[in-house]
Amino acid sequence: VWRRVDIWWSDERYVPRAHREGNERQASEALLDALDLDPTRVHPMPAADGPDGPDVDAAAARYAALLAEAAPGGALVPTFDVLLLGLGAEGHIASIFPESPAAHDDRPVVGVHGCPKPPPNRLTMGFASLCAARAVWFLVAGQDKAGAVAMSLAAAGRVQVPAAGAIGRHETLWLIDEAAASALPKGLRRR
Repeated sequence: VWRRVDIWWSDERYVPRAHREGNERQASEALLDALDLDPTRVHPMPAADGPDGPDVDAAAARYAALLAEAAPGGALVPTFDVLLLGLGAEGHIASIFPESPAAHDDRPVVGVHGCPKPPPNRLTMGFASLCAARAVWFLVAGQDKAGAVAMSLAAAGRVQVPAAGAIGRHETLWLIDEAAASALPKGLRRR
């Protein structure tokens, strides 16, 4: 079954391919290396030591072209079955931070400059890609995320709380621990 699965990255720190902080390396070490995946179906984002060198915007355009190539019927991006996202304490998802230019950007892939967390340059899927998933699943743990969870589920705007803007076409599922749920109204807490 795993050989028929396509893996795409929602974001990546714009560092050299083998850098210890790269999402590709971390995902490979944590899970992907243990799965029987078809390597032609694993689509990491370009790295800073790739063909675009230090040009994060060119790398974003390259990944957007790869997404468009995989999309049916002239769509900009494929329809993803599941998009799995984490959540930052301030409400960021992928590499889209509150009030950042990327939070206003509707392109499929965006080059991020001046990120508030190191490294400063990153690649991220924009909302056009993030909202192309049938299901968006958030996996969130910790008390420090409670405020961001509550604001996201209270329908904050995506510029103020980017997590509020990632909505699946058929389902948006929040998988959160009790600490992350602690700021939710009692009626929204389920076990």
